[in-house]
Amino acid sequence: MNDKSTNFVAKRQHIVHQLPAGLLKGDTRTELFGCRDTNRVYAISDGITLPFSNLSNPMKAMILERLLDDPKALEDLKGLSQEEAIEKYAFCVFGAADSEADFCREGVLGSGDNFICGNNCGCLSWESKSINVDGNRLTPREIEIVQLMSTDMPDKHISESLGISISTLNTHKAHIFEKFSVYSKTGVARKAIEQKIVQ
Repeated sequence: MNDKSTNFVAKRQHIVHQLPAGLLKGDTRTELFGCRDTNRVYAISDGITLPFSNLSNPMKAMILERLLDDPKALEDLKGLSQEEAIEKYAFCVFGAADSEADFCREGVLGSGDNFICGNNCGCLSWESKSINVDGNRLTPREIEIVQLMSTDMPDKHISESLGISISTLNTHKAHIFEKFSVYSKTGVARKAIEQKIVQ
């Protein structure tokens, strides 16, 4: 095989590995994903997409167990019916359509996704919800700053919109640059998009 065809195959394999889990026929892993327009959750497995209501009861039970282990999430969702609370929890914690399955082939629930379900959602304070970059957990404030930095807003406007001084913003930026292993706002934006922190 020549270098061009080897390179093409490598690129094609990389792209295929980025497809959401369960999307292809024969991939029996299950991926949950949320629709931001409707705040509804869907499951995809073996190439078939189903509404959350059609998810198996054992899978819903595993999601409920995670919810019950998180007092803050329980408090935030207490006004919803059990079915609505489980779906909202799944939306916030497992809502990204990514290549890492939420349920493996054996039906075991994995870890939550790097998914920002929306601006000002209280789920960022849940124990079971974490947004990470390269394995480093971001605080809700860091997430807010990363999102603003990714818009290419000048630092002066970022600090004003957050009600903090430029000095405080620079301290946050230094921590963010370290966690992201980058040296610029452009590097932060690129990695934030790659790791689904910014959509």
